[in-house]
Parts: sequence; C-alpha cells; structure tokens
Amino acid sequence: MSAALIISHHHESRNHLLQLVECTKLFPEIHCVRNSKGALNILDEKQIDVIFYDWQPPELGEINELVGQINKRDDWYDIPLIVFTARKKKDVELLALQLGASDCFGYGVSSKELSVRTYPHLSHKKRTDSLREENRQLAKLAITDRLTGLYNRSYFDLMLEFEGARCRRQKNVLSIMLLAIDPFDMVVTRFGPAAGDNLLCLVAEVIHSSTRQVDIACRFSHAEFAIILADTSSPESYRLAERIRKEVVLRGPKPPLSSFQTTVSIGISGSLIESGLDATRLVAEAFCAIETGKRHGANRTEIFCQATRVKSTDGQLIDLDHPQGCA
Repeated sequence: MSAALIISHHHESRNHLLQLVECTKLFPEIHCVRNSKGALNILDEKQIDVIFYDWQPPELGEINELVGQINKRDDWYDIPLIVFTARKKKDVELLALQLGASDCFGYGVSSKELSVRTYPHLSHKKRTDSLREENRQLAKLAITDRLTGLYNRSYFDLMLEFEGARCRRQKNVLSIMLLAIDPFDMVVTRFGPAAGDNLLCLVAEVIHSSTRQVDIACRFSHAEFAIILADTSSPESYRLAERIRKEVVLRGPKPPLSSFQTTVSIGISGSLIESGLDATRLVAEAFCAIETGKRHGANRTEIFCQATRVKSTDGQLIDLDHPQGCA
C-alpha cells in the first residue's frame, strides 16, 4: 500500500491538493501536515512513498530545511518530492528542481496528468525499497547462523574487535561468556543430526530470550555459543549465565531426547579497567573456565581467574583449586 504526505500552510490549498492526490487513486493512505516539522514527525512514524509540497516562492528556508533533512537519512533519501506552486513559470520550475524536487506542478494540473507523471516516481521508489530490503536480508544472512538465528562466528570475531576497541577507549569493562552443550556428541551419536539440531535450537532460544538487546549472542562453533557483554563485569555476567543454565535444564528437550537431561557448561572471562583489555585472551580464558567446570562435573558456571600459587613447607609451588573456576 502506497502512502503520500501533503505539506501545506494554507487550509484551502491543502484541501485542493488533497482532492487532487485522492483523485489519482495511487495512494490509499494520505497524511496532511502544515510544515516541515510536522512532516519529519510523520516520516519518523510512517512509511511515506511520495511527498507533495505546497511551495510559495521565493521562500527558500523551509524547503531547503526539508530537503536537507531528507537527504540525511538513507531510508528517506529516495522519497520523491513533488512541488506545487501558484507561480508555475519556467524559472520557478527550474528553481524547484535545483532545490531537489522530483517534479513541479501548478495548481491547475489535472488529476490525470498528476497521476501519469507521479507514477514513474512512485514506481522508482518502490523498486528502490525492494532492493534495499533485499540487500538488508542478504546482509543479515551473511552474519546470521541459519539454524539457530543467532549471529555467526564471523560476526562474533568482528564485534569482539569492535567492542574491545570501544571499551579500551572508554576504559570500560567487557565480559565474554562461552556456553558448551554437555551431552551434545552423545545425543547426535544416538539419535542423529536432526536431534542435535533440535538441541542447538533449544539452547539458542533460551539465550535469545534471556539476553538484553545490547548483548551480542552468537553460535561460536558446532555445539558452542558465545555472548559478548559490553560494559558488563564478570559478576553481572555470572547472574545472566546462571539464569540461562537453569532455564536450559527447566525447558529440557522433547521426546525422544527427554530421557536425557540437557545441561550447559558456561565459562566467563572479564576484563579489568586497570589491567587493560585483550579480546583474544578473553576467549581463551572463557574456554579455560569451561574446562574447569567440566572437571567439577559439568552443568556449572565458572568465572576465570588466575590460579593462586603458594609455596608448601618444602618450597614447592602449589596451585589452589578455586571454586569460581580457577584454571
């Protein structure tokens, strides 16, 4: 469905333009506003395909402001601007085109002529919108794991570098959470790849419903997931990880997998402002925390920390087993 926007200060000319535009039968939806400020509000709220502007030359301020605002936004840039003016002269028409109008009419134009001359602009706008949507979908596919709907590993690597650089500049913390499905290989061996896919989707759904919009949740590898938690400390990440871990157990798989308890092992690594931020190191540390959790029986959340090393009475170094994931 196509929508038009009419901008006119004057009640009579606005009604005249509304009648003309309605008679073209191109626009089931028509909005009317008094000025460019009102137009920008409508553009923010509605999908507009053509703007009809009632221009009173030699006034230039408002039309320049409107064109300038439209050109700033990619989603507005291709909206045709069709100008109406009482002074339909060649110099006025040329000036309107120079200012950024797609076409210029006098008030005496017939609805048929308006329809014929507006239709190519409308068709071009629709084609452009279609191409933009196709490009958006292609871009989304390029960064999305098709099975789970989460971001893929390539996007994770890119955003980890981006968020790492941002947090370094702003001296903020950054946490990485890695999740590994504990019985995954056994499920695939016994029930086949389709059952494994169902298990992956179940865990992905829990992650998606549990994370914030600002968190970056990805499928990291075959049976592992990763979440980038910018501006989030390790203790804050731990609370989120525990919600996810418990929710995975609660939802559980459907038959024939219901004989298995689905669990995840989660490893967390976080940066400290005073010690700087190394994104690659965070991933390695989170993996190390997962392995620590598995050594303690899996279905655990572990926060990575450096092993505390003390000397025994005979002078030998001893690694103390830390309950929060010393690895």
